[in-house]
Amino acid sequence: MPDIAKLDADGVLVAVETVSLPDCRTDVVARTVALPVGHDMATRLGSYRYDWNRACFLPVSREPLDEAEREAPGLVEGLVEMVEQLERDGVAKMPPKTRVAIAAWRKSFDGRRR
Repeated sequence: MPDIAKLDADGVLVAVETVSLPDCRTDVVARTVALPVGHDMATRLGSYRYDWNRACFLPVSREPLDEAEREAPGLVEGLVEMVEQLERDGVAKMPPKTRVAIAAWRKSFDGRRR
């Protein structure tokens, strides 16, 4: 019998269940992912999240900023926009390292984690 991964609202793996063949499917609405034969996801509960855009599991980051972004989506983008606005208004000047880091973030994630 095949297995499916059950995901929480954030896409984090919370359970692995054995199901009948017709029920073994990936379903965004039901937050389930069909697992391949021989998987080891039952040992990885809470440690991986499913990325629907890439169609794969990725490790859940435990970095403080990543955790904050999961709790408050848009936090990082909001902070970046605030720093950029402060610089435009002449209130603060970004150090060169910060400017480079923000440019890299904008390029790789397009400000939307993509």
